[in-house]
Parts: sequence; structure tokens; C-alpha cells
Amino acid sequence: MTTKSAAPVGGSLYFGWYIVATCFFVAFLSIPGRQGFGLFVTEMEPTFGWNRADISWVGSIGFLLNGAMQPIMGALFDKYGPRKVFGFGLVIMGLATMSLAFIKDLEATLPLGFVNIPLDLLWFMVVFSIVVNTCLSAASITNMLALVVRWFRRKRSKATALAACGTSIGGLLTIPFAAYLMGVIDSSGITWGDITLAGWRTVWFLLGMVVVFGAAPLAVFFLRPSPAEMGLNPDGDPDPSVDSGGAPMRRATGAYEVDSWSRCFKTAPMWQLSGAYVVCGITTGLLSIHFIPYAEDVLPAQVNFLGGVWDEKVFAGLVFGVMTGLNAFGVIITGFLGDRMRRKNVLAAVYATRGVAFMCLVFLPLFGHGMLGLIMFALLSGMSWVASVPLTSTLTADVYGFRALGTISGWVFFAHQIESFFSIQFAGYAYVWFNESYFWPFLIAGLTLIPATIMAFSINEYHYSGRYNTAPAPQLATAGAGTGGGTRVY
Repeated sequence: MTTKSAAPVGGSLYFGWYIVATCFFVAFLSIPGRQGFGLFVTEMEPTFGWNRADISWVGSIGFLLNGAMQPIMGALFDKYGPRKVFGFGLVIMGLATMSLAFIKDLEATLPLGFVNIPLDLLWFMVVFSIVVNTCLSAASITNMLALVVRWFRRKRSKATALAACGTSIGGLLTIPFAAYLMGVIDSSGITWGDITLAGWRTVWFLLGMVVVFGAAPLAVFFLRPSPAEMGLNPDGDPDPSVDSGGAPMRRATGAYEVDSWSRCFKTAPMWQLSGAYVVCGITTGLLSIHFIPYAEDVLPAQVNFLGGVWDEKVFAGLVFGVMTGLNAFGVIITGFLGDRMRRKNVLAAVYATRGVAFMCLVFLPLFGHGMLGLIMFALLSGMSWVASVPLTSTLTADVYGFRALGTISGWVFFAHQIESFFSIQFAGYAYVWFNESYFWPFLIAGLTLIPATIMAFSINEYHYSGRYNTAPAPQLATAGAGTGGGTRVY
């Protein structure tokens, strides 16, 4: 009998690292279209006559639909693999993003009961909220990490952290550059019919192009569903089913390893992970849509910083870019720590750090230190924003296994996006209600990180995680007739 083995020592690089690199660049190219939404808020409002509450509907519905579609896309990912799901989703997403450049200023409104919706706002909502965000859920960071954890076991936290860095580096490089482009090509650009693609229109068009011609081909050509398909094992190790003497080895499994996603809801870790991730959604959704407008409110029209004079929008975009760029360091550090410490402790520290960041953002401006509040927030939040994503995905895999991981991760992410919807909406309306101030929505978001920290820390990882479980694989109630007796009770 022959056993599968990884590439020999000194041979070619383990293919799992190509998977990590591909996920990194796909995230790098595709995420900024949504993360940079805040750049377009103050540009599109005067063009179409919208207010902050109006445009908040677009962002919040997008977050909600992105989350609602995640379990469905996760199931398609589990069934059809990453190449088809990612490739199709990225192409449609990129084309839809490009089409946002052609939105016209329409005077007509659509009466819906007590509300009259401007047709141009409805146009924006259909394309961005529905099409772009639905397709983004196909190539989401959740599905990417569900793929990466299949390729790694010993280096799982490190690999997921490196893959997740794509969102951070993408934000660091593309969002400040997009803000700069809006100013440079504010009055001239590409003419297409009766529409001139200048300023924000050009930026939408370019963001869509890089998804269609950059991210989609990478996903189609390089992604593979599992190491087994290529005759490899996780981490590139020799066959993990036998020890060095050829004797069978026991496979470490999580306490609640399932092959039916619905069973995870009968267990405590699912609710603890989802509960903490709900708060993650409250804070990150708020930042994605409202941080740059908030920074523009805090900053003067011309910012003097490090001997230079900056336009407020460019500087706000730079602060946001630095914050997202620092996510790279945060996820790498927490990824390495997650392979050496209990992951739930690292996750709790991430939420606590983000809570301190929000307090700096809210209270320092009250004492006349608005610039210091933004910088402190960028540093602390940057180290903790994306770091919660790979840790949550890795913990989910440790407890529930891989059989339904895409779908389970999708449900966890759905909980995240539901609260993003409400936090974005609340912030938009609170801005109008409280004299064009973001104080209350940012304060409330910061306070919710206290229970998130407690929920993450309370996960009994030593009991639930496959990292610490050396017992034989459990007999699953839904595993089929060939599993050999026994039903696992939840």
C-alpha cells in the first residue's frame, strides 16, 4: 500500500502557500471597493442631493445582504469548490462596480408607502447593495479562510493571518490613492456618452476593472479545494494517518465536529463565537461607512501634518488607509500567537484593544485633541480590526471540523453583518438627529466591545478544540451507514 506524502524536503514549495498568496491578492484587489465606500459619501451626496441617512441605507443594506448570502455562498463553496464560486462572483462584482460610474442624477422618485425613494438612490442601492455585495459574499474573506484552514493544521493561524492581510494591504494602498485620484481628476476624465467619468466616477470604474481583470483570473487559475485533490496533506506533512513506524494514528477532532451545519446551533461555542462576532459587525460596519466622513468632520479643511499641508479628504483617506494597513501587522501577530497560545485568549485581547481604540476616538476630541484621537484610534483599531476574522474562522474549524465549514462560517458571518446593518443605519440617522454628530453611535459601538471580550474569553477552548483533543474521531449522527454505530448527542 502507498501513502500520500508531501513534496520532499528541498523540493518545491508546498502548494498551500500558493493558496494563501492567491487569497491575499484576491482580497487585496476586491475588498477596497467596499472598504472605501466612505470616500464616496461626501462626493455623491452633493451630486444627487442625498443626505447622510439616505446613503447609509445603501451601505447598511449592502452589509445585510452580504451576510444573508454568506451561508448560501458557503454551501455553494462546500459543494462546487472555490474556483467556480469565486470566479463567477468576482466577474459579476467587478462589472457591477464599473457600472456605478454611470449613475445619473434623476429627478423622479418612487413612492413606497410613507417613503418616496429617489430613483438615482434606488439605482445605487440595487447595484451596490444587492449585486456587488451579493457577489462579494461569494469571494468573501470568510470563504477564503474556510479554504485556507483545509490546507493547514499546525500552521493554521499563521496561514489564515497571512491570507487575511490582503484586505489590510489593499486598504492601505488603494484607499489613499483613490482619495488622491478623486482630487486629481475632479474636473476631467473619460467621456462616455453624455457622462464624463471624472472624480468619484473614475474611481468606481477603476476599482471594478481590477476585480474583473485581476482578482477573477487569479482565483480561477490558482485556487484548489483541498490538499487531497493534489495528493498532499495539510502543511505538506507526510501522511498524518500513520506514525513514523507505520502504525495508525488517532485523528484529533473538535468536541462538536459535524457534517450538518444545523447541529452547531445546539452547542455553546457557536453562540459564543457568533455573539462576539455580532459586536465585531457593529464596530467594523460603522467604520467602513462612517469613519472617513467622521474624520472629515473632525479635521480642518487644510491639515498641517509632518511639515505638509493636506486636503481633509486625502488626509482622512490616509488615516483610514494606515488603519487598514496596520491590520496586516495585527493579523500576523495574532496569527503567530494563535498557534502558540489559546486562540480564545488572543481573540478576547483583540476585542479589548478595539474597545480602548473607540474610547480614544470618542473622548479625546472632547478635550480638543481630535487629531490625536484619530491617530490613536488608527493605531489601536488597526492592530485589532481584521485580527478577529482569522481567529474566529480558525476557532470554528477547530471545534466543528471541515465537513460543513463554509456554511457554518457563513452563518457566523451573517450574524456579523446583521449588526453591521443596524449600526450603519443608526449612525446615519443619529448624525442627523444629534446635530451632525457621531458621538453617540461611536460611543455605543465602543461599549459593546466589553461583552464581546467576555464572550470570547469564556469559550472553553481546551475542552472543545481539536488542538487539545487526542481522542478518536467521533461517530456522527449524520455521517451515514458506514460510520459504524453510535450517535453523537448534543
